Amino acid sequence: MFFDSKNFKVLEAGVQMSWMDQQLHLQNISNIETPGYKSKNLVFDDVLKTAQSSAEDVPDTIHASVVTDESVSTLQDGNNVDLEKENIEYYKSYVQYSMLLDKINGKFDNYGIVLNSNMN
Repeated sequence: MFFDSKNFKVLEAGVQMSWMDQQLHLQNISNIETPGYKSKNLVFDDVLKTAQSSAEDVPDTIHASVVTDESVSTLQDGNNVDLEKENIEYYKSYVQYSMLLDKINGKFDNYGIVLNSNMN
């Protein structure tokens, strides 16, 4: 069944991670004027590279971690949020999220076509 397949689990995890990534970028943007705030990023690229290389090597659970960017700020208040960068990263996460949902929806459409053709 599709829901039990590693392919579906990777797609599902990708959707969840993309959503979390979007939320972090929105949090960074909303704190752009907070003195001393350090931007945060979601790190999970190594897991996705492993998942893309071989379907058999895909772990049952996919973990991500939130990493605070401790780089020195050019602003006097210590805030290191770069609005342009955050907007670009947010858009990338949004596009990835949309693409993964489209892929999942395509799988469901395929099942619907099969089920409907068997009923006629």
